[in-house]
Parts: sequence; structure tokens; C-alpha cells
Amino acid sequence: MQAALELVAEAGLDRLTLTQVAAHAGVSRATAYREFGDKDGLLAAIAQQEIGTMIAATLAEVDPRADPATQLTSIVTAALRYLRHHRAFRYIRDHEPHWLLYAGLPVGGGQPARMNLVRTVASMVAPTIPDTGELALSPLAAAEVVVRTVLSHVLIEDSALTDEEVAAVVSRAITRR
Repeated sequence: MQAALELVAEAGLDRLTLTQVAAHAGVSRATAYREFGDKDGLLAAIAQQEIGTMIAATLAEVDPRADPATQLTSIVTAALRYLRHHRAFRYIRDHEPHWLLYAGLPVGGGQPARMNLVRTVASMVAPTIPDTGELALSPLAAAEVVVRTVLSHVLIEDSALTDEEVAAVVSRAITRR
């Protein structure tokens, strides 16, 4: 997966193949296909790994003793910073944004065949948000507000708001403060 991330950061997803990834990783093509099945399997594995890595890195910057409003502010600013420095994400955002739309939009009618990016990340983040009386929303709804706000600000970076101001607005929207 590291080889695939390096290739994505250099040239994107459109022309990425498992054969290229296998060559870059120094493994056989058969090994790559056995491990991931196809390009979609590889992309799903990378997405799951990178979302988990981003959540861990973001939570590492949060003081668990702080009040929920301060924690949410830290989460938003850390997530914004993380995505802005993620080479593969930046390449896709700048050169192949259709992949982000594909990941962000629900698929299928009525019941989506797969979860979209916002729901997937929010469902992973929600268990880390303490369900206290200070929240104005459920942890899942709070996580969704965070994810949607972070994505909108890293996808369209031109803003009159600083990251800290964005984080403060999100914190006020989610907490009863």
C-alpha cells in the first residue's frame, strides 16, 4: 500500500495499475492481485488505512483532559493540517478531483451499495467523541459536522477564515457552550 500511495502522490489514480504498484513494491503482479483482487480493492484498502492513520494522528494532538469544545477545536485544526500535508490527497485534489467526488457521493438508489466518504469517516470518528451533556448533537452527528467542514475547507482552501476560526465555529455548533 505504501508503494501505491507513493505512485498516487506522483501521478494520481487515473492511470494507476496493480502491475505498476507491484513493480514499485518489488513484488510479483500475482501477489498484488491475490492481496487486493483489483484496483478497487487496492483503493479500498488504501482508503481504510489512510483514514485510520489520519484519525490516529489527529487524536494524538488532542488533550483527553480538555473540555469537549477544546477537544473539537484541536480535532478540526489537526485534521485540516494533516490533509493539507498529505501528498497523495493533495495530488488527487489538485489534478483528479473526480475521485474525491466519487468517494464523497453515495452510490446506488435508496440504500447505497457502499458508504460514502463522509459517513465512513464520521462512523470511525464518532466513538472517539465522548457523549457528554456538553454536546448539542449525538457523537455521530457531531463527527459528521467535523468531517464535512474539514473536507470543504481542504477541498476549497480559499477562505476568509483561519483554521482556528473554522475550528471555533465547528466547536460552537457542536457543543452547548
